[in-house]
Amino acid sequence: MIKEVITIDGEESVAEACKIMGEKHIGSLIVTSQGKPVGIFTERDLLSKVVLKRLKFDDIKVKDYMSTPLTFINPEFDLKEAARIMAQLKIRRLPVIKGEKLVGILTSADITSALAKAPLDF
Repeated sequence: MIKEVITIDGEESVAEACKIMGEKHIGSLIVTSQGKPVGIFTERDLLSKVVLKRLKFDDIKVKDYMSTPLTFINPEFDLKEAARIMAQLKIRRLPVIKGEKLVGILTSADITSALAKAPLDF
């Protein structure tokens, strides 16, 4: 799990989201409203909802193009269950929330890495 999750307020522009994602070399941002996680803005959202429609990045807000509702798990979740959820929903990132606080994000790369270290279980 990645513990230092980059967030963006939903009122920010898509241009700002793109700037952050480019500078940090990341494929998504957790979108917040009043400090609480409410959605996720991903490369896929950018391509399918913004670029495809040729919208001006400076003129639109992240909250209007994020994926919502936010699917998440709590820190006690079993890794296999998290992987099942991700596969079923066809998502590559799964925020980890404890109470109302964002504590991390689990990615498909994290799961692959964990499975590579685990003994084979046939």
